[in-house]
Amino acid sequence: MSLSGAVLAMLAAVGVWLVVAGVVGGPERAPRRDRVRVDVRRVALPALVALVVFVVVWVLTGWPAAGVSLAAVAVMAPLFVSAHREREVTLARTEALASWAEMLRDTIASHAGLHQAIAVTSAVAPEAIRSDVRRLAARSSQMPLTRALGLFAAEVADPVADLIVAAVTIADRHQAQSLPELLGGVAASTRQQAAMRQRVETGRARTYASARAMVGLTLLMVVMLMSFSPEFMEPYDSFTGQVVLLIAGGLFAGAVWALIQMSRPVPVPRVLAGIEDVAAEAAS
Repeated sequence: MSLSGAVLAMLAAVGVWLVVAGVVGGPERAPRRDRVRVDVRRVALPALVALVVFVVVWVLTGWPAAGVSLAAVAVMAPLFVSAHREREVTLARTEALASWAEMLRDTIASHAGLHQAIAVTSAVAPEAIRSDVRRLAARSSQMPLTRALGLFAAEVADPVADLIVAAVTIADRHQAQSLPELLGGVAASTRQQAAMRQRVETGRARTYASARAMVGLTLLMVVMLMSFSPEFMEPYDSFTGQVVLLIAGGLFAGAVWALIQMSRPVPVPRVLAGIEDVAAEAAS
């Protein structure tokens, strides 16, 4: 049993490390120095949490396989919160951009110029994009409006912002008289998109609540069985039982990871994809 325990301990350590590395990941296009610094910062806390949970569960149950499974779940649990927050931020930014497009439309319709409309709306823009709009207003007075709009689109990185920037850029270059109508159309379509996302979010909330309840009930059932019916769990004390438990725990952790991935917002193709490089050159 000592040899089996050592083998399982090594497998557990490798499993925890793989889970942490898979959950945290790393930037794909980044300088080597920045990548190392960011990876250390992001991996340290999840690795510590995984190690603590692994040791505590192993000591309490005597099952290293249970420690590996619960360590993986503990590392992934905060991602539920971050995924929900990410969806809320995306929805709030979409609604804010729609409101700002309506503000630009109404301001321009009252015979204001583009620069003036941007400056006026920067003070009353929705909170989600207010700082971005204020930077756009400041830059538009220091550089060509087209370049300032490119920087704005690169910083916001949202398909709706790309549509607004494209409409304003065309109007600035060609003196288009139909800009209020274009902005009105963008705002209307954005409102519809936000309403659709809200309906999807409502449906997802019920699914996630059911999933969380199932996870909690499963863990509670295991604790109850270990506390009040230990003889039922005795088969897991053997090496074969630990292998079976490790497989079951891996499937459980995989299901949690799949649920987290499904909960993340689906990226929408951007009209001005690749403008980040142009904006970086302009900023430098």
